[in-house]
Amino acid sequence: MTARLLRIAAAALSLLALGSCGDPRGKVPEGAVRIQIWQAFNTEETAVFREIMNDFEKEWESKNGKNLIVDLQYVAYNDMFTKLKTAAMADITPDVAFLDAIKVTDMSFGKGLVRLDELESFKRDFGTIETAREQFVGASFDAGLVNRLGETGLYGFPVQTTTVSLFWNREIFRNKATELRAAGLDPNRAPRDWDEMVAYGKVLTDTQRGVYAFGTYGSLWFNFPFFNMYGVGFVKYDEQGVGHPDIDTPNGIAAMTRILAIVNSGVEGGAWKRSALGPDAGFLNRNYAMALSGPWNVENFTNAGLDFDVALIPAPTQAEIDALGLPPSDPELVESLGIQAWSSSNVGGQTGVILRSSKDPDLAFQMLSYFTSEPVQRRWSTTLGQIPVRLAAWENLDMTKYPYVPKFMLQLRLAKRIPQIPLYGTLESDVFNPQIDLLLQNRQTPAEMVEKMEASMQRRILDRINEAAERTPR
Repeated sequence: MTARLLRIAAAALSLLALGSCGDPRGKVPEGAVRIQIWQAFNTEETAVFREIMNDFEKEWESKNGKNLIVDLQYVAYNDMFTKLKTAAMADITPDVAFLDAIKVTDMSFGKGLVRLDELESFKRDFGTIETAREQFVGASFDAGLVNRLGETGLYGFPVQTTTVSLFWNREIFRNKATELRAAGLDPNRAPRDWDEMVAYGKVLTDTQRGVYAFGTYGSLWFNFPFFNMYGVGFVKYDEQGVGHPDIDTPNGIAAMTRILAIVNSGVEGGAWKRSALGPDAGFLNRNYAMALSGPWNVENFTNAGLDFDVALIPAPTQAEIDALGLPPSDPELVESLGIQAWSSSNVGGQTGVILRSSKDPDLAFQMLSYFTSEPVQRRWSTTLGQIPVRLAAWENLDMTKYPYVPKFMLQLRLAKRIPQIPLYGTLESDVFNPQIDLLLQNRQTPAEMVEKMEASMQRRILDRINEAAERTPR
């Protein structure tokens, strides 16, 4: 069997593992049009999405006089990227996939995606990338922007967004109310900057009872809030699209200095260690008074009977802001939030991409445009407690049943996208994780860490993509 046939056979076996996916090249009834979507929503979300797609079918059919079939197929969130790569080898990819936002850059560099801003349907609905971005959650929209060969294009459209905020246990704070007030701290709110977080932590931490103020992560994704608020860019692209590292800077050193200071202050419970109780589990078990987490844990913590709240992630101190010349994450919020306008976070969720094998990418984008429209996003949010990706749906949104959602929405206004770097898995597992482990063991300094990260990223990622860019005709 030839290598080509072996790849196709492997792809076919992989597609069988998709369960309900069936054959993307199945027959379409005469006179009908079909688009296939691979999505990773949970059961409740899928049911609502199916209803929305039924409405889209009817609306499209009334305008175009043809029968439209929207074929929904479920693929597990963590498997989506692998399944798409396997299907691409056999040329049997769907029209649209709802992909982890982190993976969009990888797929666009692999030339597997349609550039959305070149579609007539995009130009008709939004005009330019700039006018489109103004209508969406900025960080989520930015996840679809990719610089290839010196030109930035839109390769994905936000369909589901989430972020990380600070969860704090009100009961633990309340039990230390007297001591907190004696230290000049308010027991009825979370800390607003990192120095204040350590001050709270000195009171809240009770090592004899196994209670610590905070649990921090040793993985990259949950540490992006630090990089983002301290202004670390990770990568810069020049006019030719050549990537240059942007980590070994005063900002990069400051971000890692802050993380190390928290761990060495005695208020952090060692959650970053490989064998330790992680931040989520520690917060759930009341071992950590505070932890960074997201909307996906609200139900878990509620069902566990925790008395908790959600707040903005603490910001850099005024001294750090002045020393580094840090701009606020959202200048419009400085008056209302004060120093917390310098808070930041990362962004996750799903991004809708159109595969190059799609026979009708304009129709595929019409579906994305419909799903992300203001009335549909309002319906999606109020039914499921989701954060709308369309900013117009934020206005007068009834979140009575989901009181934490507005808190995450505020954090999203301060969030930034994942760095525009392909091979994200390599960035996390080979560039960052080994170095943060050495840092938090006090086996290297922040300056040494960012120097090693920059060299590793250059060697493992940027040299590879820059070499490919130089070989690509312009």
